Amino acid sequence: MSSRRNRRGRPRGAANVTTGSSRARGRPRNTNALSDVLSVKSVELFKDETSLKHYTSEYETNELVIRRGIPFKVLINLSRALKIHETPEFELRMGSRPMVHHGSLIPLKPVDPKPDEDVTGFKLLAKAEDVLTVEIHTSAVNTGIGNWLLTMRVASTNRRRKLPYLKVTNDIIIVFNPWSKVDPVYMKNEEWRNEYVLNEEGMQFYGTSNSIGEMDWYFGQFEALVMKASIKLLNMGSLRYKDHSDPVQVARHMSALVNSQDDNGVLVGNWSGDYKGGKSPGHWNGSAAILKQYANTGKPVKFGQCWVFSGVLTAVLRCLGIPTRSLTTFDSAHDTGGNLTIDKHYDVNGKPTENDDSIWNFHVWNDVWMARPLLPEGYGGWQALDATPQEISEDSRLYQCGPMPVNAIKEGQINVDYDGAFIYAEVNAVEKYWQKLKEPKEIDGKTILYRELSSNSTKVGKRLSTKAVGRNVREDVTHQYKYAEGSKEEELSFKNARKYAKITYTVRKDPKKLVVFDSNLPAFVNFGSDLTFPIKVENTTKSTQNVFISVVGKSVQYNGSVVAQILDVDLTKNLSGQKSHTFEVTLPFAAYKETIKGDNNVKFFILGGVTDTDQVFAEQVVVDFKKPTITVKAPAAGQLGKAITVNVKFTNPLPVGLTGGMFSLEGAGVRDEIYVEVGAIKPNAVCSAEIKVIPKKLGNRKIIVGFTSDQMEGLRGSASLNVT
Repeated sequence: MSSRRNRRGRPRGAANVTTGSSRARGRPRNTNALSDVLSVKSVELFKDETSLKHYTSEYETNELVIRRGIPFKVLINLSRALKIHETPEFELRMGSRPMVHHGSLIPLKPVDPKPDEDVTGFKLLAKAEDVLTVEIHTSAVNTGIGNWLLTMRVASTNRRRKLPYLKVTNDIIIVFNPWSKVDPVYMKNEEWRNEYVLNEEGMQFYGTSNSIGEMDWYFGQFEALVMKASIKLLNMGSLRYKDHSDPVQVARHMSALVNSQDDNGVLVGNWSGDYKGGKSPGHWNGSAAILKQYANTGKPVKFGQCWVFSGVLTAVLRCLGIPTRSLTTFDSAHDTGGNLTIDKHYDVNGKPTENDDSIWNFHVWNDVWMARPLLPEGYGGWQALDATPQEISEDSRLYQCGPMPVNAIKEGQINVDYDGAFIYAEVNAVEKYWQKLKEPKEIDGKTILYRELSSNSTKVGKRLSTKAVGRNVREDVTHQYKYAEGSKEEELSFKNARKYAKITYTVRKDPKKLVVFDSNLPAFVNFGSDLTFPIKVENTTKSTQNVFISVVGKSVQYNGSVVAQILDVDLTKNLSGQKSHTFEVTLPFAAYKETIKGDNNVKFFILGGVTDTDQVFAEQVVVDFKKPTITVKAPAAGQLGKAITVNVKFTNPLPVGLTGGMFSLEGAGVRDEIYVEVGAIKPNAVCSAEIKVIPKKLGNRKIIVGFTSDQMEGLRGSASLNVT
């Protein structure tokens, strides 16, 4: 009589995993039968040897981290020797209800693979008394990433029913494999793998296109709690087990889970300037502290902005084996209308309005490296991915973005997956200026409320920046995302993209210039100084022209959000023919000191023109504030586990004192963020501190230091340390 079977065709109860013997209720004990029961006594995973082979030695987890597609060896100590008629069988399981068709149950059959053959199964290497040594093979294409349970049972020719599966070990985490030619994340270049997979330290770029700042950033993808957080995220949300094998879906899933907008993910975004109840985005020096807090509490961490979201996403994806880089785009457009234009409006008096599309001074997102076999040829390689919650994704209704092939963005083929139109606009949108009419006009049956002043097709998407491979310098990768401005290739790309935009872009013919306007704003000014700049006007006609200029200054966050208006100046001049005049505009420190704290800037909205003519001059210019760099001095070398002293200092550049000052320190080998409060700092005084650090990881490491206070934050510095 055949045994009853469940829906998967396996004997009922076969899904159970046992760790030892049991006896049926009510039956007398049979000593011989009990001694014959098989159990797993101990397991050896050869962690040191295997980690070297799998390029996972840096992981600090208790579990063995392996890369799919590379076999690994397991030695199993059994409670007794297998008999002649018994053969072992193995399975890998994930989740509480593993199923083959869900991708969470992988039966392992005996295999004897050829070199570089992508197979799934096991090979019995040795069988000696009660010890089995087996080699487990996982597919570099079909094996899902995550925490797996390895189980075994024995089949016997003397029994009609197979024994239940036994737990061998659940200390196995499988990640993607950029070293395998068949894995979609395969990266051929070894230097690139070292940078985009194995490097725990990176750089973030910020500021403006004319004043680029840089800071060191600690990803910490090999720390145990970072892996714990990454596995937690992997199992949250709607990602199916069968999609754990697809880097496209894993990357897209993580772009949603790194922000907390829909799903209780890692980071709460905050651009309000009020960071009570958490830490300001400028506080963080790296990703590890954020992910460790999330792993320990299970609650979203407060607060983050784009570079923080990008840093955390880089850490999570590198942890899971996907080559990833953080990337900054300067003058990045946020196109809410989907029409590839960024519209800037002025009222009838020439003053800027608040309801515009925005151009961020900078925006940081990610590129991930992977094949895209379901897309047209040539769309593999770098894919744009963004975890900053800006807009709901076009197909999921979640705050996620990408992955979108960078090559497709460059060609204007924005109809492929995912979110191509939004990302294309971030680097290619056209900036347009409009002014509200004093009286609406009727043209061709339509009511016209605004007149177009000017447009700029070269404003958006400048100086795309990422850390160079193997060097702590900025690499410009603009050419990977877009063709040169004004080239025929760029024109064709924009023409392709317009096929999928909501409205058709038209070029406006500018009126004849009677007066030449030339504003000469500085790229930056030292924080604490007055800001003065000239606006020169030159009359090119022989007649007198009445020139007017409106200058409005607003302190803004880097994403364009207005903090406060701090300047409003109206200038006029009757300019004789062939004459010129220079206006001077000044913004004193006293006007901006209360609203410029972290990475805020001042944006000047300038609108000028010639009275009773069609000539109008409009531009919006951001001026950055340069803050002091923290000087960090550490010994050139230190010993593992022995304390060293790190000296940090900077000079307060302000004519006012600082309160609530605090240094924060983080880095590879420094187990937790270190905080040192320094209290009040007098105007123009030197602030310094000595910080004790105990290196806990070998190799060349970087110590990253930040500073925050009530009046000024965003100060950063770093030093290298060789730990022996």
